[in-house]
Amino acid sequence: MRSLNTMSQKIITLSPKKLFWQLATLLGLVILFASPLSTALQEIGMKQGVKMPSVVATVEAKEIYPMFTCPCCGKPLDKEKPCCGSATAMIDFIDQKVSTGASKDGVILATVQEFGLERLADESESTILREKLLANAPKDAPKIAATEVKRDLGTVSLAKGTTTTMFTLKNEGKSELIIDKLSSSCGCTSASLVYQGKEGPRFYMAGHGHESPDANWKVAVAPGDIAQVKVYYDPTVHPDLTGPVTREVSVHSNDPVDFETKLTITLDQEK
Repeated sequence: MRSLNTMSQKIITLSPKKLFWQLATLLGLVILFASPLSTALQEIGMKQGVKMPSVVATVEAKEIYPMFTCPCCGKPLDKEKPCCGSATAMIDFIDQKVSTGASKDGVILATVQEFGLERLADESESTILREKLLANAPKDAPKIAATEVKRDLGTVSLAKGTTTTMFTLKNEGKSELIIDKLSSSCGCTSASLVYQGKEGPRFYMAGHGHESPDANWKVAVAPGDIAQVKVYYDPTVHPDLTGPVTREVSVHSNDPVDFETKLTITLDQEK
């Protein structure tokens, strides 16, 4: 009780001006440390003893949305009117990254790594970012290479059902190439990775009714090794579609520059 009384007496004896600034400083510290600081700031700044800035710059998600386009229709992302499940998945991803307190550049880079450079609305921004990635890539990094990135499947009949084709990838780098996700540009197209004779789970377009594979799934392709991407096209998803069709499959990896490799199939669908 004596200690509490002593503290209250000291507070009371402070001048109103001094008391105001002490309370303002305390409130500022509470706000700063309660805010969602980025992981990098916490680990580098707090654990390594690096001096933390007095103000943490943040970004609003609404600034990021129009910088990216929907993989279905190519229109800028609009949280108020998302056009499909894929657009919603991208918006949710951006929201999550912004909620961590990451910088604008950090959110953009993370979104590009997750969904690809092609999703940037401004092509010049894509070129600039790629040049930065090339300049900063380590010499012993993995390097993904595709012997072929586009293949024509000819005529695909609705009556004959699903057709498949294989693309070959090689790790031309000096460290393990980690492939941790595949994705497609349409619900009619899916893909799996085949490595050392084993086929992995099928990946479909996000937000189109198929359950996603285990988020922890990944395959490590050794330097010099070859893996294959098996692409499935199911014409029954679009039973009324006839004529030319173009679809893409994306391979996501830890290649520091080409972290998303696009593989394209073309065909002519008939009933």
